[in-house]
Amino acid sequence: MIEIVSWTESFAQKLQGIFGERLLFVGYQGSYGRGEATEQSDVDIVTVLDRVGAKDLALYRAAVQEQPSGELACGFLCGKEELLRWPKADSLSLLLDTLDVYGELRPLLPPFTARDAWEALRMGAAGLYHAACHARLYDSDPKASLPGLGKAAFFCLRTWLLCCNNLYLPTKASMMPLLSPRERVFIQLGTEPQGVGALTDEEVDLVYGSLIDWCREQLCGREPLCPDRSI
Repeated sequence: MIEIVSWTESFAQKLQGIFGERLLFVGYQGSYGRGEATEQSDVDIVTVLDRVGAKDLALYRAAVQEQPSGELACGFLCGKEELLRWPKADSLSLLLDTLDVYGELRPLLPPFTARDAWEALRMGAAGLYHAACHARLYDSDPKASLPGLGKAAFFCLRTWLLCCNNLYLPTKASMMPLLSPRERVFIQLGTEPQGVGALTDEEVDLVYGSLIDWCREQLCGREPLCPDRSI
């Protein structure tokens, strides 16, 4: 498995050699950032330049391909001005989930409030609601789609805990004690996919119904009591 700190530091040095002072930030997120990576995990890199053009994309792609295990790399590349104006519901997650390697991400982003977190939760819940309905209605094997929905539910639940408790817990293990039995099932869909195969058709229907019910609760819930509270 990749040693993520040395990998990202060497990549950041390579980008410095290519972009010089135009390079503002390099970090990583995802399963490596949470300490949950496996041999098959992607390396989720976050990079910010002063601006991004077609030539920059070509240079960046070449740098990735030169890295050991570069085929596992993915992630986020953005220019400074675009990032500052990125939809907050999306960039809040970027901030919370990213570990700095070169530079600092927070000064490159606007301030965030509880209302931004609430909007991020609603966007995530809407996406999960739609994905669950689509999978149950149209996928040839709705049971096989449940692990992917469980992974999406993890990100929604993480934002939900931030909204409800002003508490950001990055890993599944740290979240589990604060979740209800229903919500723990959602996490287990993604972390224990082998268990999905043992579900009966009736149980599959119950899981889909539970996912949709939870999403409905978030979409129809009230905004936080202190919407302007800083995050």
